[in-house]
Amino acid sequence: MLKIVDVHLSATVNGEYVVLQNQGLTTIPLRGCILTAEEYLAGDPVGIADAMYVFADDVQIKPYARVVLFTGTGQNGWYPTTDGKSAFVAYWGRNRCVWSCTTRIVLLQPACTRRIGVPAEVSLSLPG
Repeated sequence: MLKIVDVHLSATVNGEYVVLQNQGLTTIPLRGCILTAEEYLAGDPVGIADAMYVFADDVQIKPYARVVLFTGTGQNGWYPTTDGKSAFVAYWGRNRCVWSCTTRIVLLQPACTRRIGVPAEVSLSLPG
C-alpha cells in the first residue's frame, strides 16, 4: 500500500516534490496510481484535470521502496538515495507549482490489478 510520507513545498517548480512509500508487505504496480490536489474533492472537471498526475510507468514498487514525484522536468527512472537504497523518481513536467498552492493532496490507487469477472486471456474492446 502506497502512502504519502513527505511533501516538499517550494517556491520553484524544480524544488517541489511528493514522496510515497510502499508500506505494505507485497510488491505493487505503480501504473494507474494518481496524485491529485484538493480540486479532486470539489468535483470541478477542469480543476481535476489540471491538478492530477497519473503514474503511467509500468514499474513494480517493492515493500518499503519509495517513489518521488517532482513537479518539474527530468528523466523518470530508478535513482540511488542518500541511505544507500534506490527510489523510483518521476517528473510531471509542469512549469508551475501545484502542491505549494493547495492544502490537501490525495493519493488514489487502483483497487485491484485484474479485470473482475473477465478471464485473463480475453481482451476488451469498445464497439465502433
